[in-house]
Amino acid sequence: MSTEKFVKETKWTIFVYLFVSIAFFVTWVIFLTIDISLTNNKAFLALSLIPFSAALASFLKLLKIKNDPKVVVSETDERLVAQRNEADAKTLKVLQGILFLTYLGYTFIVPEDVFKSFGWWVALFVFLFSLFAPPMFRHIIKET
Repeated sequence: MSTEKFVKETKWTIFVYLFVSIAFFVTWVIFLTIDISLTNNKAFLALSLIPFSAALASFLKLLKIKNDPKVVVSETDERLVAQRNEADAKTLKVLQGILFLTYLGYTFIVPEDVFKSFGWWVALFVFLFSLFAPPMFRHIIKET
């Protein structure tokens, strides 16, 4: 992939992330000033931080590429891609452990919520998805 194309895609990614972040932030400001409470209005502020963080990460990556255009090679070098995949796999294992502890903690700390609370079901399904998704994706990728 050429450096110019990569820089252009990264700029578009930053723009989209910032747009979504600003949309959530403006929604929070509007709901706060008009005093509308559909949900906890702080949720919109918290949601605006996620795409903003992604835009910041993309911006830092863009600065790194502009300072040293050879960095784009790291996006296609097979050894570096393999290292990145290994790091992603280890991160998934750590997150699975955290999800398992969250599920167990929620189950034992608030036992009256088991099978009743939405949060308990979400914790259970996210944990199970983290366990079963990698083999499913490997199977899908192997078929294609």
